[in-house]
Amino acid sequence: MRSTTIGMLMLSMAAMAASAPAAAPKAEPSAAKAGDFHPRLVSAYMDGKGDELDKALAARPAELAGLTPGQRADVAYVRQAMAEARPPWWKLCKAGQKTPFQPTVWGVTLSATYDPAAKSGLEMKAGAPKPAFIFNWPAADMDSTEPGEYGFLKGDLMGLGIWQNMGSAAAWATLPQQALVNLSEKDTLRLGLYSDFRGNLTALYCGTPPERRWGLHIFLAAYMPQYGKGPMAASRRAAAAMFLVEVLKSPAAYPSLKLPDTLAAEGAEEKLAVHFKFKIGRRTQWTIAEDKAFREAVKTFAVANGQKVFDTGKVTLPNNLVFALMPDEDNPYRPVRDTWLKAQFDKVAAK
Repeated sequence: MRSTTIGMLMLSMAAMAASAPAAAPKAEPSAAKAGDFHPRLVSAYMDGKGDELDKALAARPAELAGLTPGQRADVAYVRQAMAEARPPWWKLCKAGQKTPFQPTVWGVTLSATYDPAAKSGLEMKAGAPKPAFIFNWPAADMDSTEPGEYGFLKGDLMGLGIWQNMGSAAAWATLPQQALVNLSEKDTLRLGLYSDFRGNLTALYCGTPPERRWGLHIFLAAYMPQYGKGPMAASRRAAAAMFLVEVLKSPAAYPSLKLPDTLAAEGAEEKLAVHFKFKIGRRTQWTIAEDKAFREAVKTFAVANGQKVFDTGKVTLPNNLVFALMPDEDNPYRPVRDTWLKAQFDKVAAK
């Protein structure tokens, strides 16, 4: 907020002013800037510029007065999205001190402590009536503008990782505690895939737009041999598969996401994933409408794929097809998804 200091006028100046023609009233500073308020807000939000966004969200009434209903809806959306991306505990943990806090993820409130001295990024301690979680991450990397990987910033990488851990913790917290002990090797893998899958969805929904794009970038990359060999790669591919279905089901909602010229029927899912992996970066010019559409799609998908994914090991995609998280169990489902993607691609391309 600006402040204007008004000095005392000299008596002689007052007399001169009395005889002079009245000057046209000056526009209020905020009114003069009302015209560029909406693009400034949207740009700061989509680029993850926290300081600029904070200033924009502190706008005076005069800056909001000239907005269209659609622009007002954008302001409300940004406020809501950032309240979820940067809740009050974010600043507390950013101070780098051991801090108890209670994050709420998908309606689940966690008993948590941020401990910079902890040995792992996420630790669960059994307790009654609910478990307690200890989180650890480098506080200095939160919202950092230093270079990270593949054109993204350290803050983007860290934000995604924090929300992934929050989502994993929420997944564990909703399971009966006896389901988390004395696990076989297969059950341990099933639990890991489920919690990682929920963490990925949490990060895609709760992150800032650049964090969301970073998540998609690495989740789509899990379809590439060099990035898809780890035990948790299937949970990343499941999130990426949802994205592919969403784009082909509603292509008009994502005008910035250009489809390839052609798509082979064999391995259609993998080929389309790799195509978009190289199209989605930090500087990808998504619109705020695209960001909103995708967040809403992720939320719907997350609600539809809760604990039953742990029980069955299977994810239901937005086209009602199945993605199995466990190794080898997805073999019969993958060709069916390829067939759907190819048919839907051809339908969209023909328009």
